[in-house]
Amino acid sequence: MKQLYNPITLHQLFTRSQLTIFILTFGMCSAILLAISTYTMNTYAKSSLNILSQAINERLQPAVVFNDQNTMGKIIQEYNQQYPIRSIDIFSPQQTVMAHTEQEPISKWSSQYLLDSLFYREPITLPIKHDNIIYGQLVVYGNSSDLVSFFHKILLGLFIGFLILLATVFWSVSSVYQYLMQSIRNTVESAQTISMKKNYTMRVASSDIQELQALSTAFNGLLSEIEQSNNNLVFENSKLQHQSRHDPMTQLPNRNYFYETLFKLFEDNSVKNAAVFFIDIDQFKNINDQYGYLAGDAVLRASAYCVKKILPENAFFSRLGGDEFAVIVPDIMDMQTIEALCQQIHNCYSLTYMYEQRHIYLNASIGVALSQLAKSPEDLITDADQAMHDAKNRADKWHISSQSKLSIGSLC
Repeated sequence: MKQLYNPITLHQLFTRSQLTIFILTFGMCSAILLAISTYTMNTYAKSSLNILSQAINERLQPAVVFNDQNTMGKIIQEYNQQYPIRSIDIFSPQQTVMAHTEQEPISKWSSQYLLDSLFYREPITLPIKHDNIIYGQLVVYGNSSDLVSFFHKILLGLFIGFLILLATVFWSVSSVYQYLMQSIRNTVESAQTISMKKNYTMRVASSDIQELQALSTAFNGLLSEIEQSNNNLVFENSKLQHQSRHDPMTQLPNRNYFYETLFKLFEDNSVKNAAVFFIDIDQFKNINDQYGYLAGDAVLRASAYCVKKILPENAFFSRLGGDEFAVIVPDIMDMQTIEALCQQIHNCYSLTYMYEQRHIYLNASIGVALSQLAKSPEDLITDADQAMHDAKNRADKWHISSQSKLSIGSLC
């Protein structure tokens, strides 16, 4: 009689069932992993590009306001070379291109091209404003050069996980089959013994086989790796934000951070009066020329450390650039406090600093202005800067602007 179907062995049945479980398990875990990875990379891409665009916008603001296209080109070229940026465009209010830069074209078959189309398809567009007047528009397209390595690790992890799971399936099929066949043989032998001896008091040998347990997945390690990678991305994002707002040499807040703090000060109604100190080291170029730039940098760090120690806890100390520094001290209420701070700051810059057994002498000019009578942050900066220049002609090397003296007098 012709067989109507092909018989299937127990080994084949186990293999098919285990392969089905393997495919479903790997597919679900891969889908979850890819979804988490995609969300993580997309969140990082948008967050980092937004922070980077804000930093570019702040640096470009003065150049756009004064229509300095040469400076605009240098700034965007610098960012395009140092950071993962595909292109930067600056448009005028009439939508004409004021400056443009972009990276070299990449292959359409590269991983970066694929990730760019997924995570950096849309640009970050920011208005370039000053005093609520729009002077232009910044358009930044990011690139995924810093995500390519992470993407390759995911693919490698999936491939390794696939191989591990596949090897585990065949080992499991072989082990379960052998274990089951051994149990079946014991049962068959018990049955044959009972049949031969006709001893019905005997019992078939009990089997210790329990329900087949699902294979444990091999993705815990991969998920731990994703978590670690996400923590690294958050750390890098925080580091990038810190670098965009701080001076790399002294680790003090930079010019942009100073302006941001000063503008917030004017918006904070709880601050009754604040003093802004502008500090300029006299003839600092001579130190660089005589002792070298390393000595100049060491002196700047040492003097900045001295000033930072003597300032009140609520003071904001920043480096504006070069040998210029600024201090914001909120809630100044009397002239004596200002004079005492000026003297203490001046003492820091009057110290003799040692560099490679050489004595380096400093002197600084300090200008002070108060926020009470200033109509805007720009006016306050102008007053402090003018007071600093006036201080250069004074013996004590510090000067308080006339308006600020009137302000203190009215408070007293």
